[in-house]
Amino acid sequence: MPRTIYLAVFSNGARPAHQSAFIPTGDSGDAGKIIHVTGNPATGFFLEFKRNYDFALTQRTFQRIPLGHVEDRHVTDTVGDGTASQDTIARDRLESVATIVPPPGRSPNPFDPLALNCQNWLQDYIEKLVAEGYLAESAISVLQNAPKVLPTR
Repeated sequence: MPRTIYLAVFSNGARPAHQSAFIPTGDSGDAGKIIHVTGNPATGFFLEFKRNYDFALTQRTFQRIPLGHVEDRHVTDTVGDGTASQDTIARDRLESVATIVPPPGRSPNPFDPLALNCQNWLQDYIEKLVAEGYLAESAISVLQNAPKVLPTR
């Protein structure tokens, strides 16, 4: 059974939007896992998996955009008691691929609008998923056409 993988775009004020991959638990609903890098250009970024993340509890403006489908066997849901958690340990194939895509390091000029950020990492991650055969190439176009800045409501 195919599972949908989404681009999650979160408002970050006037700065570039935060982008991550989202896979709902059981392929539907607002709860699931987020695969992303967190940090900033001044300190650098690190990979993080947010498990049991629930969009119903988010207070930031966001959009979820379908990127494509992956085979169910490549996704491990973390349900447990449903408590949200964060870690850096890969538990399935999609997370394992994320561990080999290096996050952006510290920028020599963190105020440069072209400094690498989470959007650059997500682009590399999605390209790697396509290259490895987990996602269709159309996911790259979806990502390239996604909002780079998401205004708050």
